[in-house]
Amino acid sequence: MDNLGAVARIVKNFGLGRLWLVDPLSYSFERATKLAVGAPDVVEALYVERDLVTALGGFAFTVGTSSRAIRGRTSLLPREVAERIAGAGGKCAVVFGDEKRGLSDEELALCQAVCRIPSGEAQPSLNLAQAAAVMAYAIFERSPEDRPEVPAATQAQLWALRELLRAVLEPAGFLNPQSPDRILTELMRAFERAELAPRELELWGNALRKASESAARPASRSRKPGSKSPQ
Repeated sequence: MDNLGAVARIVKNFGLGRLWLVDPLSYSFERATKLAVGAPDVVEALYVERDLVTALGGFAFTVGTSSRAIRGRTSLLPREVAERIAGAGGKCAVVFGDEKRGLSDEELALCQAVCRIPSGEAQPSLNLAQAAAVMAYAIFERSPEDRPEVPAATQAQLWALRELLRAVLEPAGFLNPQSPDRILTELMRAFERAELAPRELELWGNALRKASESAARPASRSRKPGSKSPQ
């Protein structure tokens, strides 16, 4: 709870909004409240969710932090994350793992982007509060006066599109049955980078539903020209 108090203070320092906690080991936050000097209201107002999928569903842009290089993904710098957040058309989330293990590959896969804070080789990882302070300052420094007027699609809407893609591509034999999620994840990265508006995402969803329905219908038998229908 020491880190929670420190992060709550950082949230208040840089005006980052609400603090979210996912599946905590304890629901007693008294110590964190005491350590959140000048920011007990942040601890008192924090959201607690049972899992990361539920927590991220309403955000337009999500980035997970890690000291590791993630295979197949380019790690953004804190200033690049700040640029993405400044231009996002909706709520954004920066996700941190716990002090000992950090975020797993599965948890990072739920995030649209990955951020790695540069540090010396002798000690490449920062503790939770330090990482939060670095990210918070970068975001605060780049915060725009005006946010984009067009809202971006949320993470939950993108996940729904992913399942529609699965429904179309699995019957077509496009996905590897042993590892279908690998290709789906690569395809979805393109949609995430495009930062689609909800209307654009709705059009893609409707197109995929029609394609799925059409593929599910039995093909009608074709007749030769001039042949009569059976009586």
